[in-house]
Amino acid sequence: MTGTAGRRADRPKVLLLWPGGLFTGGANFGVPQLLTMADVLQREADALVDIVDLDLEKALGPVDLSRIVEPDYDLIGISCYSSYDYLKVMAIGAELRRLSPRAWLVTGGYHPSARPLDFTGEDSPFDYVVVGDGELPLKRLVIALADGQRPSEQVRSPEPLGDLRLASYDWRLLERYRPVARQVASQAEIYLSRGCPFDCSFCMERAKREVAWRPLDPKQAVEEIRRLDRFLNLSSWTLFISDAVFGMRSQWRKTFLEELARRPCRARKLWLLIRVDLIDREDLELMARANVAPGFGLESGDLGQLQRICKAKKPQAYLDHMMHVAEWARELDVAFGANVIVGHPGETERSLRASASYLDKLFIQTPGGTTGFVSIDPFRLYPGSPIDEQLEQWKQNTGMVAHRYPWWHDGDQGFLAEWIDPSSELDFRETLRLRRELFDPILHALPDRFVYRGPAQDYFKRAINEQIEVASARRSLQSLGLWHLWRKLVGGDGRATGPGLPQSLDQDDELTELARQARRDTLTGRQITATPALARALDQVPRERFVELELVGESAADVALPLGLDDGSTLSAMHAYVAAFEALELAAGDALVELGGGTGYGAALASEVVGEGGQVLSIESEPALVAAAQANLARYPQTELILADAHDTARWAGAAKVYVAFAIDALPPPWLAALAEGGCLVAPIGDGTGQSLTLFSKGLDGVSERRLGPVLYVGDRHPR
Repeated sequence: MTGTAGRRADRPKVLLLWPGGLFTGGANFGVPQLLTMADVLQREADALVDIVDLDLEKALGPVDLSRIVEPDYDLIGISCYSSYDYLKVMAIGAELRRLSPRAWLVTGGYHPSARPLDFTGEDSPFDYVVVGDGELPLKRLVIALADGQRPSEQVRSPEPLGDLRLASYDWRLLERYRPVARQVASQAEIYLSRGCPFDCSFCMERAKREVAWRPLDPKQAVEEIRRLDRFLNLSSWTLFISDAVFGMRSQWRKTFLEELARRPCRARKLWLLIRVDLIDREDLELMARANVAPGFGLESGDLGQLQRICKAKKPQAYLDHMMHVAEWARELDVAFGANVIVGHPGETERSLRASASYLDKLFIQTPGGTTGFVSIDPFRLYPGSPIDEQLEQWKQNTGMVAHRYPWWHDGDQGFLAEWIDPSSELDFRETLRLRRELFDPILHALPDRFVYRGPAQDYFKRAINEQIEVASARRSLQSLGLWHLWRKLVGGDGRATGPGLPQSLDQDDELTELARQARRDTLTGRQITATPALARALDQVPRERFVELELVGESAADVALPLGLDDGSTLSAMHAYVAAFEALELAAGDALVELGGGTGYGAALASEVVGEGGQVLSIESEPALVAAAQANLARYPQTELILADAHDTARWAGAAKVYVAFAIDALPPPWLAALAEGGCLVAPIGDGTGQSLTLFSKGLDGVSERRLGPVLYVGDRHPR
């Protein structure tokens, strides 16, 4: 970091660190929650402040925390936005404690506000935990630090930031990221207000304690957007106004939109979240003029669920109004989004069918098409939400089961937060199945119904396609694979392991079919073509059963997958088998020798191709892999497995077709001698940095070789 260079050394030096966004998706440019804190600390605590965004830091080179903390900061604040970030923030905090032992380490955000004691144990690296808005508690800590007085209270009580204390953003603190921002960030981001007084059961907002809606002055809000535009040049960006709820007061909202229409920024589109029951046609007319697109947390199309979620006191009027808003949006060519939660506690098959039926009317059956898109989200149990605070009551009232709670202490948070049986009538597996049956057809039909023609049309089409990807067989396969993994890890849960549920992968017909569809999607998408027999084998052989349980979700990808051994053994990518077997012209009735058989996937593919009249000999030197292969290949009587070293040519001498499934520097002469006259052998030739799949053909006049293309296989475990 160089931001503090040349400044007075007697002022407190503060680093505010954004640890990266949720999961591994596209980042946003802005970190407004840190910029407002930086402004208060600079103006009211006379601090020297730097901001580091680890999402954007990656574009500048490998992230090196020791370099980042070189300025010897007095206080380091790490944002823990949500519970998904908990493990990551604890790990970063531990490393920063080692690198900066004298600095005060502070964390804040939704999760620290909801569960401050998660950060106060003996093994926690943090000195202080901020609950609620961070500006004033951080200011007091920095002032205490400058005065040499260390506060004893580790958990800092909420000190809400009022309307007039939402200060201007100092975008200069992000100057070092401006040249690389477009390489990483998918959109720019800004806050114009704080708080949301509504009480939706699933939302984390109440964890911050202060829920009153507190906006910037509407004209100042427009000016803040224009200042960001001058700093970043938003002409190629969409801008996300990431308020918990935008424009709750009608007069504020209309004044802001009128001012924005009069003084527009250059953004391709402004995107914001607002309750659909707040807006009227005039709002949409103003949004059309101001180049704004609204997003609505619709949450459900079922009347009972809307009441249960505390989304609408008059659910029928709420759903009817959404229909009107969609009609107005189409007439005015205003793009919009709507979000629906599937599997919220209390959900039943009936409520899911009602919700899907409503969405079909809203987006698909409407004459003239739609300017909206829908995102379908699974329910996630967030700490600090009303449902979390009344969890036992929800369990009693609905029969819901949270299988791994608290989930944020484990890996696989993305799955574990969603591993919920919504009700006594509906379990997790059935919820996934109904989601595919009821909602996927709507997502797939939406591209042909989308008629928006205004600015940033590609942005919304991309959002539609992203939702279709979320609904893909590959994503469902990941969920079911993790379900098997975590059910095995935790065990003992009657609802997770009860009768009627598949007890293993080979009993799970639903997973098998999803995996097959996911492989088909991969082969089509990668344009991998093969002979009819091999194409049929790739389709039919369940690749998911040849990998470690934690990799079932990845088994449909055309990539090599580790087999769980320390020596780096892998299951080759699907295209690798296509290239090798087609080079050998493998066909029905052939005999194949496979050197380095792993868990048997290659042998299974070959067995399907050669058929009952052919033979496959698979040689593997690792006992654990041979044991796995024996189970995997039990249905192929034409296949023989041998625990042996591939270099023991006595085991396979006379073979006419040989596939080598590991890289060798050069073809060993004994292998050529063992190869039958007129036979051929295909192998990756080269080292770990560069290999070529090579076909060797042995004839009366010697051996010819033909390079087929670059590959990357693991090396020979037993080179000679």
